[in-house]
Amino acid sequence: MTVMKRGIALLATCALGSLGSVSVQAAIEADAGWSRQTPPGITVGVGYFTLKNTGSKTRELLKITAPQAAAIEIDRTSTDAQGVTRMWPVGKLEIAPGQTVKLAPNGLHIMLRGLKQPLLPGQTVPVTMLFADEPPVTVVLQVRALSDMPMSHDMPMSHEHH
Repeated sequence: MTVMKRGIALLATCALGSLGSVSVQAAIEADAGWSRQTPPGITVGVGYFTLKNTGSKTRELLKITAPQAAAIEIDRTSTDAQGVTRMWPVGKLEIAPGQTVKLAPNGLHIMLRGLKQPLLPGQTVPVTMLFADEPPVTVVLQVRALSDMPMSHDMPMSHEHH
């Protein structure tokens, strides 16, 4: 191998080696996380936060986990013209480039199912989301007391899917 070929091979090897150490900047940002205290005996909680896609590609949410819950799903609550409120699981969540998705009471929210212990005021719940082609994104839910907020339709008291 000539000196020139060896130099090119060495440069290529260094360039490829440095690619493994480059950190990937997350396109999805999550913040403003909060949850409600769970009443005694209730093993289902709720979570709210904001997601923003700062990248150039649509990102699909694949999975959500939290150490305090056996399973997490995204649900939507809505009230029809007759005042009937319903909640159902959202099959897929995609966030387009530049889009902000707000998970809030009486709309999109996460359900923390199979809570291992009650959620108490002042606690925090780290929630990790896995998106396609994206490093894991974690948001911390601050647990608020029930007495600090009005009742709403997506309280964790009876979540039956209609």
